Amino acid sequence: MSDLNNVKIGNVKVTVLEDGYLNLPKEVLKNISPELEKTLTDNAESDLVLSNINTFLVEQNDQKLLVDAGCRDIFGPTCGFLPKQLEKAGTKPEEITDLFFTHLHPDHVGGAINEDGNPVFVNASVKIPEKEIDFWNKDNFQDIDINGKGFADLAKSLLKAYDGKIIPISNEDEIIKNVHTVDLPGHTPGHSGFRIDDSNESFINLGDILHVPNIQLENPNISLLFDVDMEQGLKTRKMLFDMVSTDKLMCSGGHMLAPKFGFIEKFGTGYKFSE
Repeated sequence: MSDLNNVKIGNVKVTVLEDGYLNLPKEVLKNISPELEKTLTDNAESDLVLSNINTFLVEQNDQKLLVDAGCRDIFGPTCGFLPKQLEKAGTKPEEITDLFFTHLHPDHVGGAINEDGNPVFVNASVKIPEKEIDFWNKDNFQDIDINGKGFADLAKSLLKAYDGKIIPISNEDEIIKNVHTVDLPGHTPGHSGFRIDDSNESFINLGDILHVPNIQLENPNISLLFDVDMEQGLKTRKMLFDMVSTDKLMCSGGHMLAPKFGFIEKFGTGYKFSE
């Protein structure tokens, strides 16, 4: 019996395939209190900075859409488990008919190409936000750890590997039937989530508007250095938290912990996530 988390949205099945996890260093956090900084200094492996790396398998009729592909072994031995997760879900890489990348950061695209730069999902049509393609195709990236030349080079390798199969898309475009993109600017210029609406049921994927749920739900003002435009990312996070809590929308995200699927509710000055 599979232990994978999944839900049905009308006739659409959504399964979370967890590629791995990381404990993020406190140095990537911005706007944290002195008390929180001391806590993380004393315990660098705290669950407060735990971040899962999630991909999503969306199945509808004969289509198998994979949203993001994890990071392979790029970030060490705690990641790269997407192939095993796909096997648990009863799906082979060649059976993936469609790929959608919420954005082109390494933890979302690394698992889509092998070490030789060849595509893993050889039969997939690939959809990527057009603004995301344009951003990472530039040649003016600095040689820095975050959002620098290394990130851009991997994104370009992904684009090269799937050349001829890539379809640039924009906000609210259809990925497959009943599944549309959601523009979530800030984390990267083309950063997007996706929304499913079928049979009067809805679900929204929040992409990477939060990386450390145990901290950012309670205090949405905390941002991470991974955001290309931190100010815009903060605005997007607050807007989405407010929207999904007001509309009572089931949601998940690229770094959501357990439970994988649930609802964001207002709680004190922040929010909480529950099934």
